[in-house]
Amino acid sequence: MAAAPIDAKALNSWEDAFQHPIPVVRRLEKRLRADVEENREKLRTLVGSSYRDLLGTAGRIIEMDGQMSEVEVTLGDIGLKCNTRVLETISRNMEGLRRYHASQVTEDYSFASQLSVLQGCHAVISRLLRYSGSSLLAAKVLVIARLLHKALASSASPAPVVDSLRDKLAARRAKLLKYIDLTFANPNLEKAALVEGMHAFCLATSSTPTDVLRHFHHVRSEAISDKLRHPSNVQTAITESMKLFISTLRDTQAIFPRRLGIALETSKAQPLLQDPSILELAELQLDIHGRWIAEDIRQFTPRPRHDQLQRSDAEAMLRSWAIEAMKLFLSGLRHVLGPEKDLATLVQIRRELLRLWLSSLQPSSTSEAADVLDNLRKVLIERIADAMRDQAKSLRVVSQTVSYTISHWQAGVTDSKVNLWDLPTATTDLGGGVVQATQSILDRCNGRSKAVHKVLGEFEEWVQSVLEAQATIKKMGEMRWDEDPDDIADEILPEPPQVLLSNQDPRILETRLEDSVSEAFGQLRQDLSHVEQTLADEQQGGEKAVFLLRVLRELRQQMPRLGSALASSFSRSLQESSVEATCRRLLAVSVCDGPIDSFHQSVRQYLGQPHAPAKELWEGNPALPVQPSSAVFKFMRALMANMSHAGHDLWNPSTVHTLKLHLVNVRTASLLEVASSPTLEETPLTNGDTQVEAHEDVRPEDGPLNDEDNGTEESQQVGDVASSATDSAIRSQESYLQLLFDLFYLHSALQTKVEGSLADTDQNETIIAELSTKGDINKAAQQRLQKSAADYWKKSYLLFALLA
Repeated sequence: MAAAPIDAKALNSWEDAFQHPIPVVRRLEKRLRADVEENREKLRTLVGSSYRDLLGTAGRIIEMDGQMSEVEVTLGDIGLKCNTRVLETISRNMEGLRRYHASQVTEDYSFASQLSVLQGCHAVISRLLRYSGSSLLAAKVLVIARLLHKALASSASPAPVVDSLRDKLAARRAKLLKYIDLTFANPNLEKAALVEGMHAFCLATSSTPTDVLRHFHHVRSEAISDKLRHPSNVQTAITESMKLFISTLRDTQAIFPRRLGIALETSKAQPLLQDPSILELAELQLDIHGRWIAEDIRQFTPRPRHDQLQRSDAEAMLRSWAIEAMKLFLSGLRHVLGPEKDLATLVQIRRELLRLWLSSLQPSSTSEAADVLDNLRKVLIERIADAMRDQAKSLRVVSQTVSYTISHWQAGVTDSKVNLWDLPTATTDLGGGVVQATQSILDRCNGRSKAVHKVLGEFEEWVQSVLEAQATIKKMGEMRWDEDPDDIADEILPEPPQVLLSNQDPRILETRLEDSVSEAFGQLRQDLSHVEQTLADEQQGGEKAVFLLRVLRELRQQMPRLGSALASSFSRSLQESSVEATCRRLLAVSVCDGPIDSFHQSVRQYLGQPHAPAKELWEGNPALPVQPSSAVFKFMRALMANMSHAGHDLWNPSTVHTLKLHLVNVRTASLLEVASSPTLEETPLTNGDTQVEAHEDVRPEDGPLNDEDNGTEESQQVGDVASSATDSAIRSQESYLQLLFDLFYLHSALQTKVEGSLADTDQNETIIAELSTKGDINKAAQQRLQKSAADYWKKSYLLFALLA
């Protein structure tokens, strides 16, 4: 184990070190040598640093010596300059320097505070407008913000943020004014809130009460116009517009000039920044920034001219505005009521609008209130009358349908009809019971085809619209306008509202409705006249005439539903037109042409027969015909068949009269032609014999006249011819007697009770005289024939009932 090292500090002398082993002593030696070397180095270092310190101390001593010299020089100068004037100058300079530093600090603080308050003003205005706060408080804050911005912008070098705040301030002002306009446009606002909005407008725009009143009226006019320009609900828009007009009159009288003047005067009581409502705004932090705001801003007090507007001026402005606003309202009323077609809605709007105006009248109302009522009545009556006129004009749809049907006529399709006796096999929906079945039978009896039904349906719609108009007028007459015992309208208006609104207005509308319907009838008459011209230009217009006759009949049957006055107007319109007469004439032509041609041929045929038809049935002495010829019966049956085919419903007395007149004219012309033709004895006989006159001058061309043989032969031939001519003359007389009887029979069948009938003209007498002469009949026999024909017609007229 190695010996422990020796502690040199424990040795008292060097001899004690050798008391230890050699290795220990050697280690002690090495350690002591190392310590000595280390101490030597430390000492050397210590001596070097002390030397440097000594050098520094010497330098400082030299520097202090120089400073002492400077101090001595300075103290000498101070001693030379220590006098009162110099000290005062120095004191003043020091105070100025202090104030300069203080002003710099104050300006910086003032700029920062005013900028902070200005930004807070923007926040306050935005909050108030967003949450429907006080417009007056927002206007006060706007005035403060405007003053702060002016102060910040007037500095020598305004910060860029000031310009951006200016734009924001302008935007806030525009929003505030729009907010105030919305307040003005609200008719349900309390007077206090309205006065507050006007006060705010004065502060925000530095306006006088006159300017405020003018702007208030302008906003109300725009609101009235906007509500009537594009309404979502017409009735609501009109009512709200009238409420705006009435509330404007009342608000102006209540607020201007006294209440607004009082409100403006209160703003002069104290500076804005001392207003409690301003001091309570946390966004402004006036408790911190208030002392740094410029003094002129802190002491600013608004000075509006509260007494600038007089009551007389306010009344004059209100009167002028009321006239213009009523014109604007009436114009908008015409605009919104223009598209409205429903009469019930128009009458409801009229009732609400007039009740609203009458309820707004006050004892102080002037005669202008009556003018407003008259204007409202006039506009409403005009619109209702126009709606009725439009409904009446829709009658033209009927004539257009008729024209279209006739212009696109398809024979066998347009005029197709179902026979009455085909009803059980026809496709008929009987689910409606006996009423529907009865109606179906009536339709077939009256020839109501699909085309007629279409026209009739449109006409019934028109009639229903006119009936609704009449019911509307009646309802207007039953309205009560004097139910309120406190109503003062009777004292203001020249006549009671009950008389004006429930008596005069319905009478006006009733007259206008009649005029409109009469005008529609006139237009219908013109349209039907064009249709008549179209039919008259056609060769075969019988079926179209039947269609038009049935349409006119159905229209006439519907007219009594509208009342006697309108029905008479419709009848007069048809009487003034020749449509029905033309249609009857075309119907008569289409029905008669075929039978008349056949009859004419039959007469020609039996006049050429060797014997008179049914000669064996003649009676009396001399024997005369007692019944018509078969040609007449065929003619009458063919005529009845055509009339029945056209439709039993068509043959009313007027149509039958037209038919008879046409038959008389055609029959007269036909028989006159027959009567005027050469007699049978003047025409070649059908059996090959020659007439006597044909051989009176027959002789040999060169032979002697007194030749015996020739004379004998000629005498025999002349005798035969004379005998044949005599028989032919007798047969001719018999045929003309039968023809005369037929004429009398047709005369009885076709006679009319209308004056000027062609059956009694000179032409008919000429035919009778001509046939009597050719039939070799005297007056008594002629009267017998006429009486027999009349009696036979009485016996047989039921066979031809449509002509009876």
